[in-house]
Amino acid sequence: MADIDTAQLVVPHSVLQSWQEVVDLVAKMTQCPASLVMRIHKNDIEVFSSSRSENNPYAPNAKDSLGHGLYCETVIRERRMLNVPNALNDPEWDHNPDIKLGMICYCGLPVFWPNDTPFGTICMLDSQERYFDEDAMSLLARFQTAIEGQLETLYRKEELAQFNQELENKVAERTKTLADLSSRLLKEIEQRTAAENHLDFHLHYDPLTKLPNRITLADDLAKQMASLEDDEQITLIYFSLRNFKFVNASYGYMFGDQILSSLSQRICHKLPKKWKLARIVGSDFVLAAQHLRTPELQEQAIERITNACTQPFSVNGMSINLQCNLGIAVAPLDATDSFSLIQRACSAMSEGKNEGLQVAYFNFAAQKAAEERLRLESHLSKALQNNELEVHFQPIICLKQGGKIIGAEALLRWSNPTLGQVSPDRFIPLAESNGQIIEIGYFVLHQALKQAAEWHRTSTHSFKVAINISPIQFQEQHFVQHLQDIIDLYQLPAKCVELELTEGILLQDEEYAQNVLAQLRQFGVSISLDDFGTGYSSLSYLQKYAFDTLKIDRSFINQLEHNQHNRELTRAIIAMAHKLNMMVIAEGVEERYQEDFIRTEECNYAQGFLYGKAVPADEFTQQMISKL
Repeated sequence: MADIDTAQLVVPHSVLQSWQEVVDLVAKMTQCPASLVMRIHKNDIEVFSSSRSENNPYAPNAKDSLGHGLYCETVIRERRMLNVPNALNDPEWDHNPDIKLGMICYCGLPVFWPNDTPFGTICMLDSQERYFDEDAMSLLARFQTAIEGQLETLYRKEELAQFNQELENKVAERTKTLADLSSRLLKEIEQRTAAENHLDFHLHYDPLTKLPNRITLADDLAKQMASLEDDEQITLIYFSLRNFKFVNASYGYMFGDQILSSLSQRICHKLPKKWKLARIVGSDFVLAAQHLRTPELQEQAIERITNACTQPFSVNGMSINLQCNLGIAVAPLDATDSFSLIQRACSAMSEGKNEGLQVAYFNFAAQKAAEERLRLESHLSKALQNNELEVHFQPIICLKQGGKIIGAEALLRWSNPTLGQVSPDRFIPLAESNGQIIEIGYFVLHQALKQAAEWHRTSTHSFKVAINISPIQFQEQHFVQHLQDIIDLYQLPAKCVELELTEGILLQDEEYAQNVLAQLRQFGVSISLDDFGTGYSSLSYLQKYAFDTLKIDRSFINQLEHNQHNRELTRAIIAMAHKLNMMVIAEGVEERYQEDFIRTEECNYAQGFLYGKAVPADEFTQQMISKL
């Protein structure tokens, strides 16, 4: 990540307001005519915030050049507090420019960004000789820490923005929350006791909605669990607004905050006393109650939440419609401690959302599946880096040439030290859902085409390598160009490459698919429709896209010997493909009967354990290529 230029970072208006309150408060509590927050620039230093106190000679945004003995410049350079009781009596400071403004007493602290570059100072000045006491300097130090905390938030926000827009949104939300919290704290603080009380409130309640937060909710649940009778239960409903991040990104956080406030008010309106609403984080809320074991209360609460979330929200004259997802867990059935109960309701909501359900109930099987998914995802994120992924090759034979090997399908394998051999059926969908499939897909293309180029150079026979392409990778904007670059890199004829696509690719954007397939065909790459006979299997695709090859799914081949219906379907698919001038590959051929049947029906090619399993490139070269 590139270094952040702190000089270009803009301090938000909300933070400036809180700083204004800081300097006003410092001036008031220390009875100084001037309290300032200064910001240093390359050639000058600026009055960033100036107390609105009487006889303050420093105007906001006023600047003075560096290099002629300013108090604040010395504080920044020496990185420590400077306390000058009377500059007129101090030979080191009796020519200080601030004396012309009548300021002879100074006390200031440096303020730094998190990367240790200077922001400026926070200081207090007086027109008369003064020795600031420990309380005054402690107060200044406290606000120095608060300002540096806000600067750290701004810095981290910019840092995270370079990685991901979504993370930027979260940081911006947290920045605003911290700014609001700081602003409320500074407004209420008149003395140290008041400040501590204010902090205690924000420790247990959400500042935006004034609802209990996760900590208070967990404490209340723990007390309720301890008092449960045999005929009672605690129902906890964890719910969240769907696509709320999009609302924040599109309309801003102030807009989103108004929606959250309106939502909490809707749910709390005439809410039965036994039900308690809490805000967890973002647009995540919890509604919980201790009650007798009857389903009616649960159903009423679900209806209240869904009605509150789905009614249009009106903000600044705009109407927004939102949906929600709910997860439900019950104590003591699903959990016996408060944090587990919250977590399991959240897990139920997430699993339900993944399955397209608005309301989902916790069950241990789903929890275990979610934990296994996280465990698998954690290992998968490091699989490429740790060289755990390897491309294997399975032979494709020509039935009309006596079983001659005419190509191979590249198949990805994952061997993990902890998980062992992981099936592609487990990790490929996971990689597609988290976006890692793009990186993995290009890894497969590189490995497969590099090996294909090696076989092309060392063999006198024509040989084609087939590669499965994920719908996610196919939709990647520069897919065709990247493929061409890889083929050119390894100096491989495009006719040696076949891409296997599933019908799911064609469903997403037909116009885009037609355009990409046309580019690939023009480039000379063959296109195969994989897993035909499963999914949608629309004949219109065969008419629209004119594939080179049709691949019959193994589910048809497996049952050929014992299922007349499968034999008729397979026969019809082969005949139809030939009528459309397409070659046909049967995958999953494991028995001689299957081979005899598809050969009789004039299927062109076959692939399966009968001819060989998928093996590493070296082993494939030794077993197959050497026999060509």
